[in-house]
Amino acid sequence: MTHAKEYMNEKGNRTIQARESLPPILLPGILLAMMTIVLYWSVQSFDFVYDDHLYVLSNKQVQNGLTLDGIRWSFTSFYAGNWHPLTWISHMADVELYGLQAGGHHWTSVLIHAASVLLLFFILSCLTHSLWASGFAAALFAVHPLHVESVAWVSERKDVLCGFFWILTIGTYTHYVKSPTLRRYLLVLGSFILGLLSKAMIVTLPFVLLLLDYWPLHRYASPETAFDRLLLPGKRSGRLAALRLIVEKSPMLVLVAALAVATVLAQQQIGALWSLEKMPLDARIANAVVSYAEYIGKTIFPVNLSILYPHAGMPPAWKIAASLLLLSSITWFAFRKAREFPFLIVGWMWYLGTLVPVIGLVQVGPQSMADRYVYLPLIGIFIVIAWGMESLLATRISFRKGFLISSSVILLIYCFVAHSQIGIWRNSVTLFEHALFVEAVNPIARYNIGAHYLEKGDCKEAVPHFLAAIEMKKDFAYAFYGLGVCSARTNDAEEALQYFTKAITIDPQSTRPRIDRGFLLMQRGHNDEAMADFSAVLRMDPVNESAHGTMGIMFIQQGRATDAEVHLSEVIRVNPRSAEAHNNMGIVRSMQGRTDDAVVCFEKATVLEPGNAVMKTNLRLAREKQKKHPSDNKDI
Repeated sequence: MTHAKEYMNEKGNRTIQARESLPPILLPGILLAMMTIVLYWSVQSFDFVYDDHLYVLSNKQVQNGLTLDGIRWSFTSFYAGNWHPLTWISHMADVELYGLQAGGHHWTSVLIHAASVLLLFFILSCLTHSLWASGFAAALFAVHPLHVESVAWVSERKDVLCGFFWILTIGTYTHYVKSPTLRRYLLVLGSFILGLLSKAMIVTLPFVLLLLDYWPLHRYASPETAFDRLLLPGKRSGRLAALRLIVEKSPMLVLVAALAVATVLAQQQIGALWSLEKMPLDARIANAVVSYAEYIGKTIFPVNLSILYPHAGMPPAWKIAASLLLLSSITWFAFRKAREFPFLIVGWMWYLGTLVPVIGLVQVGPQSMADRYVYLPLIGIFIVIAWGMESLLATRISFRKGFLISSSVILLIYCFVAHSQIGIWRNSVTLFEHALFVEAVNPIARYNIGAHYLEKGDCKEAVPHFLAAIEMKKDFAYAFYGLGVCSARTNDAEEALQYFTKAITIDPQSTRPRIDRGFLLMQRGHNDEAMADFSAVLRMDPVNESAHGTMGIMFIQQGRATDAEVHLSEVIRVNPRSAEAHNNMGIVRSMQGRTDDAVVCFEKATVLEPGNAVMKTNLRLAREKQKKHPSDNKDI
């Protein structure tokens, strides 16, 4: 009885301790999530901006919401130069919830970011048993101004979604390490795969897990893995520890290799990868070195942040030398203090390693660097800062009050700067005017202000911005295209054709100028030339809805019903909610004598666009013909 009583007392004490330990973990987590949501609260009133038309506004698959065809498309498409099916599905889910109201789409990204903040705090706490350092690192992740681009930009949903699964994978890995069974490993692999389906940035995560094996997991001495019995029975010496840990990550590395190939193919498809002729290797390496240093500078002093930092080629020699000195000094110090302060080497190598895919060695697009690229790499820097401050507190207890005050001040300053930076993302004009404030010679920013006014139908405001962009960049194809659209809208067809032709000459792979030139040529009766433009578009983009739809109309006008059917069927496959395509297919069916099928097509068109008088008339005439000739379809 005595033993039983003692056991019950011990058990009861443990229960009380567990209950008492919950609030210290939960309360900071709740505060962190609330702080994140309050900081980003205003994005609910923001517009869609740069690139959001690609991801949402002009993406018919996304606009249809969650459909089986859309989900199938998300797994098989390299649309916009990316393969990230889970990201597409998240955009589709937003359309189901909010339609095309931008605020709802922004809000989803904020909630995902807040969930990541909460998860990061809990996981770091479990890994290190340090509540203060974990909370400070998670707070920096929550409010740092460099993260605003990833959270406040709908197009960067892939960033916050990948970030969530990145952190979740570390959580499941922590759970697995406590008892390395195959079942727990499958949880790790599952969350990692969800990250792969969100964004290719996660390819460096196996490398980060190896860093965490060193600290804080301390697994390099004699690790146990789920693969020991299968691959290394009876061999647990320290010399084989690293090998076992690498083998443990091998399934992830195989998936990483497959995703890397898919990503390169996707970028090549849209011509986003720059050749060595366009950007030499020495300039890429020099820019990478400078970017590593400049990201650190912007982490400490987050000022003059911009959506676009134009690539200027080879940086100045003094900047390359200063950056090399900074990076080598930090690396030397981190390795020298690795045993005493292991978090230094882990955090620093986390930062260096996770930036490799986006540091510019493989140049994608015109930017030298981008704030969104450090959404995950900065966690490594935050670990260095948080645990570095904790180490100083441990040796200088008298400084504790000062450090608590200073850390609070740092967070308040970052919140203030982040709040100001968030406001820049209100719409395209505020966004790109700020980009011009940061870098006056920025033709892409100038063009996008013009494109915003063009979208609003204000060519008078748009044209000066297009002309200014061309003044900065003489061979700016998109700016010439914008001028062409404005000329077409003012009924100056000759000038519009000249601008479209100029844009095509500069960038032969651009589809939009060809499509608009084809429309103008068709309207002016130059059908063969128009057909050549649309055919060229379809060679570059086989599922282009505009090209297929217009060719379908041209074949209808020529009485070539079978050819028209081919193109209109493709439009309906890509965008089953296109009322115009169903209406035109109804015309094709009527030309073929298939009246019953024509009625079905016209009915579908009027359901999709109930206010269209022409479609209603077509349906009425088809029904009248159906009544007069009820046997039209019998021999088809």
